[in-house]
Amino acid sequence: MKLTQKLAYSQIKTNRSRAMWTLIGIVLSTAMITAVFGFAASGNVLIQEMIGGNDFYDSMYDAAIAAMSVFFVGIIVISSVIVISNSFRVSAGERTAQFGILKSVGATKKQIAQTIMYEGIFFCIIGIPAGILAGLLLHFAGVQIVNYYVIDINAISGNDQELILRFVFAWWAILSAAVVAFGTVGLSAWLPARKAAKISAIDAIRKTGEIRAKSGARRTRASRIVAKLFGFEGTLAAKSLKRSRRNFRATVISLTMGVVMFITAATFGDYLKEMIDAFWPGIDARAAVQYWTDISHVYDDVNAEEPKLLRIDHASISGTLADDIAEKLREYQGTPIYGAGSDVSGHWITLPKEIINPKMLEAKDPYNYHPDKTEYELSVRFVVTDRENYARLCKTARVPVGSNILVNSYTWYSEGGRMVFVPYNLADLQKQKLMFASEIEDESKRELILHGEIKGSDIPGEVLHKTLGDLTVIVPPESSESGFYDWYANPTDKAGFTSYALNVLSEMLPENTKIIGTPSGDFTEDEGSKVLGRADVFDIEGALAAQRSMANLVMTFIYGFIALLMLISLTNVISTISTNVRSRSREFAVLRSVGMTNGGLGRMLRLESVMCSLKALMIGVPLGCLGSYIIYRVSVSPVEFRFLFPWVSIVQCTLAVFVITWVIIRYSASRIRGGIIAGIRENY
Repeated sequence: MKLTQKLAYSQIKTNRSRAMWTLIGIVLSTAMITAVFGFAASGNVLIQEMIGGNDFYDSMYDAAIAAMSVFFVGIIVISSVIVISNSFRVSAGERTAQFGILKSVGATKKQIAQTIMYEGIFFCIIGIPAGILAGLLLHFAGVQIVNYYVIDINAISGNDQELILRFVFAWWAILSAAVVAFGTVGLSAWLPARKAAKISAIDAIRKTGEIRAKSGARRTRASRIVAKLFGFEGTLAAKSLKRSRRNFRATVISLTMGVVMFITAATFGDYLKEMIDAFWPGIDARAAVQYWTDISHVYDDVNAEEPKLLRIDHASISGTLADDIAEKLREYQGTPIYGAGSDVSGHWITLPKEIINPKMLEAKDPYNYHPDKTEYELSVRFVVTDRENYARLCKTARVPVGSNILVNSYTWYSEGGRMVFVPYNLADLQKQKLMFASEIEDESKRELILHGEIKGSDIPGEVLHKTLGDLTVIVPPESSESGFYDWYANPTDKAGFTSYALNVLSEMLPENTKIIGTPSGDFTEDEGSKVLGRADVFDIEGALAAQRSMANLVMTFIYGFIALLMLISLTNVISTISTNVRSRSREFAVLRSVGMTNGGLGRMLRLESVMCSLKALMIGVPLGCLGSYIIYRVSVSPVEFRFLFPWVSIVQCTLAVFVITWVIIRYSASRIRGGIIAGIRENY
């Protein structure tokens, strides 16, 4: 064995505690890399089973999976290099005098670097095989978790082919993980090795290579504020952190990374839950019997610059028929039914500026206004419900049955957050002769009189789900046709109700309606240009369960990924703090000899943990909040929400960071044995 190899091996044996934590970090890093490549292999097999050997899609999905793998492995490698490199740097720092002596007797820079690189190789010999084995176990456990969560997704998908992720033992994944892990450890060792090799022999012997004096100030001057707040022990703690700032810098970085990742992940989870809840807001139903129409816009000349819309072809159902279907559905075990439908979009109304409230003008401006800006053109939606619930709405609005009710509530999302306000002045609207124009120029206009309004929390979720226009009016069931209608149901026997509802739809809807889920629903459209209506029974409860399962699956992997990264960082925190405390036995002895009590030494160590934690939080919390806001801006793209400040996550991170550093320093102090330092354990 070469001398450089013997020196590396001796260093590992001498500092077994730090070597153990470094090895744990390498094992965790290798395990994560192995698991990522393993999931990539499993994903490739799943894609091939789903697309059936289509070369185009196969290559496209392979590229997407490869990109995701590179992204996650890149995060792991960067985090691991920061953590593991610090361990090698501390090891090199302890041997600075040894390196100086070796250089003074003829050792070259290459040989000095080799002593550190061989240390990394010894760690790789044990750490990489153990990490690969742990990664395979992690991959296998992850596959089981995925398949557990996708049970609900498979149940609601309706596809004959179930989504099943398989555990795949791929040699290319194992070899790739081993190569990347070896490169990670090699880079982590090479950075401090190169630096140690550059230190001159005399500086190494004097241990001055790490010292950087700042002009205009003494290197260990403690802040007057710290001295005033925490006394003499606080001054010593501040000096110790400044003197060992390179060691504690990696600790602060590790803690900061954990804080940022946890706050950002928690924010993502909150918005993911809000997105799921936003699919069916305020609707208490287990299933929805749905009808919708195909819409075809027919123009006179599609190649013209401004083609004229001749007609809108669609297949609507009358409010009377929809109400009869609601009554029929209620006959199944007394199932509660709420029927709500809306017309095919294509109506507009022009209103004077004075009728529209300022908040609505702010939301619509500069859109939809006429050149003189005194009138605004707004889209209109006519909504109907079944007679039973329409009567309740009339009672809420305090108008007789047969009235037209204005839905006088508008939700607007802006930079300031979510606002719900009253958009129109009903009293002024009632004085106007309201003419609702059609999108088609030649079609006659529709005139309505508004009798009352409903707003705020009085609007049922079933109705709110249909308010897609700028102005929504609830009209009597018999006075409007619906291109889109839902019968929201809360049956005790969902499966039996589904079968019953499909039979009702088949019997009562027009013949040109295709009922999905029945033999007549499987068809080839050979009716030419004829527009057809469609109907189906949608499992709301199952869909929400599938969405929640998918969200839980995503968050499980995100938190699991972050937890493993934080464990890697934690190995660095433990190793750095423990080494720092144990290496200061002489300092503690000197302080004790000049009169500092064991309680004072313990207080100094506690203050060091507090200051280190505060520094990590001062950096991590703002970055975490920034990450939360970025997640918010990305989340509001499909669905808009108000910004949720991560107070809970910040509190949780603050407590966790203080507890972690306090426990580690307490544990390290308790390991000090013998002499005048033994009493620290009793007073800390």
